[in-house]
Amino acid sequence: MIAFVGKPHRMDSRRSQVHKALRDVGFEHYYQAEEMGWVLYLEGSTDLSILQAFAALLHHPAAIPLARPPFVHYVGNQPSRARDHFYALREAKGDLAGLALYDRLSSEPASDPELRHLVWRRNEIENYLSQKETLLAFAGDQARVQGVEVLADAWRSTMEDAIAEIETALGSLGRPSPWSADIKATDDFLDPVFKKFYEKLGLPNLMRKTDYHVLARHVPIASLDVEITEKLDAILEASRRAQPRT
Repeated sequence: MIAFVGKPHRMDSRRSQVHKALRDVGFEHYYQAEEMGWVLYLEGSTDLSILQAFAALLHHPAAIPLARPPFVHYVGNQPSRARDHFYALREAKGDLAGLALYDRLSSEPASDPELRHLVWRRNEIENYLSQKETLLAFAGDQARVQGVEVLADAWRSTMEDAIAEIETALGSLGRPSPWSADIKATDDFLDPVFKKFYEKLGLPNLMRKTDYHVLARHVPIASLDVEITEKLDAILEASRRAQPRT
């Protein structure tokens, strides 16, 4: 059999990357690979929104390739899925550049000269949004957004109470501190904090995981982990290795 992915390929084995490509990868992925010249692998779409928000906050040059929009493929924090997809695409575009960025993994992914694998040192990307100052600033801003700016101090106090309740509950359960690098910030802290916050205000929960990127603009610059800049630098470097279609 001959597969036309860039140039004719023999398919001598069902285990070949070409066979995987025909079975698993849509034509639009090949098109994006040719057009963009690089691909970014992330756990999910919220990761991209947070990276874009951090790049904008820091005025980092990675904001440009992250906003084009980039060619992003979501792999659910599974390096094997990223590798399979990447090397299927390279059957058609042999100079494709790639970068994969994961939440914390149980073991480091194998090194790869073509597809760079990076892992956040904290449990997940949302941990870098989770500071008390950030949440209090968000609460005050929400009062303005909801048209009750005069209550901003009261809303910040309500958020402080919600944080204290969840922090106490986590301690009682023997779970990591909400400010720890080891906590799963989304499920174990931010989700219950926002639920409690809006309950205390008598409002429906207006903050879901898909919206957490808006917290980035409330993170004090002094609280931004240097690792954020390191990861944005790596994204910028991958984009600069790209050889897009001309």
